[in-house]
Amino acid sequence: MRLLSRRSVAGTPPMTCHYSSKSSATQLPAIDPQGTSAPLAKGVPPGAAGLKTSAGPIKKALTAQETAQAQAEHLKKVEEEHKRMLEKYAESNGILDRYSVMPGKCSDYVSILQRITSDNASEVRREKQPLVLKKISDSFIETFLPFKDNLSLREEYVNYYGDIRLGKVLEDLDRLAGAVAYKHASDANGNLAPIVFVTASVDRIDLKSTLSPNRNYRLVGTVTYVGFSSMEIHIQAQAVPEPGEPADPEPNLVARFTMVGRDKYTGKSSQVNPLLLEDESQRRLVKVSEQIKEHKKAVAQSNLTKRPPSAEERLVIHQLWLETSKYQDSMYGSRVHLPPEMVWLDQTIMESVTVCFPSERNVHNKIFGGYLMRLAHELSFANGSVFTQSRPSYVSLDDFSFKKPVNIGSILRLKSQVVYSEPENKTFQVAVSADVIDNMKSTAERTNTFYFNFCCPGGTVRRVVPRSYEDMMKYLEGRRRAQTGKIISKLQGEMQKQ
Repeated sequence: MRLLSRRSVAGTPPMTCHYSSKSSATQLPAIDPQGTSAPLAKGVPPGAAGLKTSAGPIKKALTAQETAQAQAEHLKKVEEEHKRMLEKYAESNGILDRYSVMPGKCSDYVSILQRITSDNASEVRREKQPLVLKKISDSFIETFLPFKDNLSLREEYVNYYGDIRLGKVLEDLDRLAGAVAYKHASDANGNLAPIVFVTASVDRIDLKSTLSPNRNYRLVGTVTYVGFSSMEIHIQAQAVPEPGEPADPEPNLVARFTMVGRDKYTGKSSQVNPLLLEDESQRRLVKVSEQIKEHKKAVAQSNLTKRPPSAEERLVIHQLWLETSKYQDSMYGSRVHLPPEMVWLDQTIMESVTVCFPSERNVHNKIFGGYLMRLAHELSFANGSVFTQSRPSYVSLDDFSFKKPVNIGSILRLKSQVVYSEPENKTFQVAVSADVIDNMKSTAERTNTFYFNFCCPGGTVRRVVPRSYEDMMKYLEGRRRAQTGKIISKLQGEMQKQ
């Protein structure tokens, strides 16, 4: 039995998922839990049923014997299914290696440079792979997170509370999205195209129900929309049912990624394979993706850095000022104690600094985006724990874009802040900005900002209030994203019904 390794190659992040190119998951056979009790008459000697003194003892003995036999058969089936699942995990390694977003060898990048600087480099750059009309099923990839069956994997993912570290799962989602993109861009024979894919944005990641370390999970990803050089990847995670148990009606996790293709040698936009829609349900999937895309475009056009707040938002700002003005001192910016159920927005800041090492790079020699998501999630959780003085639960990751890549060796500063809360719903939002610090010039450059939503049913969610114009804009941005996230989640729910 092959176990998942901590590091598949020296200097390469742990490859914790296993991919398979099969278009559907193997269904575990169900057994009837009541099928262990057979009719007594078959095992009772003739005439024994009429004997009052002996029928009872004979019935008990036969029932116990049949129960023991049924239990043995059940255990045998469970062991067989367990063995088949482990074999499937092992078979899926080939797809992961073939369409991986992580470098397989340390010499990969060097070989690319050698090809570009060689005498025939111009001819290499002119190589164009013919486009192939791909079906949605052609990009299908599934991966397993066997927490129950693989104790070494569970050890890597479990946190202090005995739950799954969602930051690690976010890394796996980004890897899966990249693998789906590479598979869709491959030629008719499955060979890789001269294209590198980057994660342009994450539309939404919703956690529908908690992930348990005592369950195995199946993640599936596929392309649902294709543009000229971009594609949208839809991912679902669902628990693998135990033998004899029905499958969960809804997935545990739903995610949407937007990947963009670049020419491997020139770095320019590269056209990807178009999508062939086979039936009406697939056309509806694309229509929903287009609706989400249009909604994101409208939100981007009304960004607070481009346009002032709306009339309704100006009323919100004014009402906040009226409510908090009585707590302000005559000197602006002075710290005045608020009621216990309120907290100033500028008092919810928590930071961390990380040096980015080569072990966290991707195929184009930049820091892997999934790694950045994990760091941001862990910092947001720590901030949320201090904010609520309790243990918050992750709900979702709102739409964000990777504006600039993070180079190897960068000094990365993450700054988290609770920017919005709804005490009546026990929910709050933590924004985490990622800045690359230039130690030579003493400057910082923003790469992206993450927005994590949490809930805390067992703790106290205070109301965050801004007291400067900058904090008011942060508050409105958090409020907008909370509203937008609900719309995208609703549209994603419609996709699952297709």
